[in-house]
Amino acid sequence: MPERPSSRPPKGDPRSDGGGVFAEIVRGAKLDARESSIPDPLPPDRRQRVLQIVSELARCGPESDAPLRKQLLKLGTDALPAVAHAFPGSLWVDLGRPHRPLKSARHLSGLANTLIAYGDDAVPYVASLLRATRPETRLSAALVATDLVHGELVKPLAARLQDDVPLVRQAAMGALRASALLPEARRLRAELIGTVEDTQLKAQWRKKAAWMIGQLRDAEAVPRLIELLGDDDVSEVCRETLVLLVGRDVGRFRFRWRSWYKSHGEEGRARWLIAALDQPDQERRAVVAEELVLLTGEGFDRRHAIATREQAKELGQHYERWLASQR
Repeated sequence: MPERPSSRPPKGDPRSDGGGVFAEIVRGAKLDARESSIPDPLPPDRRQRVLQIVSELARCGPESDAPLRKQLLKLGTDALPAVAHAFPGSLWVDLGRPHRPLKSARHLSGLANTLIAYGDDAVPYVASLLRATRPETRLSAALVATDLVHGELVKPLAARLQDDVPLVRQAAMGALRASALLPEARRLRAELIGTVEDTQLKAQWRKKAAWMIGQLRDAEAVPRLIELLGDDDVSEVCRETLVLLVGRDVGRFRFRWRSWYKSHGEEGRARWLIAALDQPDQERRAVVAEELVLLTGEGFDRRHAIATREQAKELGQHYERWLASQR
């Protein structure tokens, strides 16, 4: 039985090989120590006004950001460099609460709200902030990208799937899920599974692509990953990715996975995970519960949610009701 699927990328990062979007992501994952800076200076009076409002937005609470944001938007996009430089400002929530996920960056901070309000004009700044040295900045930028869905953010977000900070990886995954229907996101997913299937590439390159499919939580890749279980070069990481995606380990062999997929493939990932809550191993149930939170954005009180199989069953019923409410 494989170990719990790793959230860290495989060793042996093949940065000198390959091409395309996947290669760009791997090579471009480094952080930008410069973060954001204010470019050409504004006229003194205008600059002072921008900096004053940005400073107030950086400190304000949720009850007072709207009028300040309105004032700043009237000053136009010249204010965006200052917003990015001060980002994220004072946060309104504790981003470390694992089972109460933040569903929108509009509840994060005044500056996060402001970047969202600027829309497409803010996209280059969010892309830069995703490479910031401070984990809090990268995490906040990934949350903003969940609301600010744009094709130009797909590659910077995918690079953050390799982040050293788990919360940043999770936020990037959520933002990419929100971007799943964009052409750029479709191309990325297609290139990743194609890389895993290409036996002409180095094994370490193929393993990295399989790992990233897991980080993207790409359930559409499941049938093709099942067929790759017969490839010794990538079978282990493909199995780990399958366990992450479906919530249970069906075994080493393709015929078992094929049988499982024939019976359950059309149910979809949410129901795969709900069914996997019935496993006897509590640690395995805990992993599945975490995945349900990430998939649905629907939190729960963890204290008594998965201690026993009966409690896990009740949690499954909670998510079944959630699914029914989404129809």
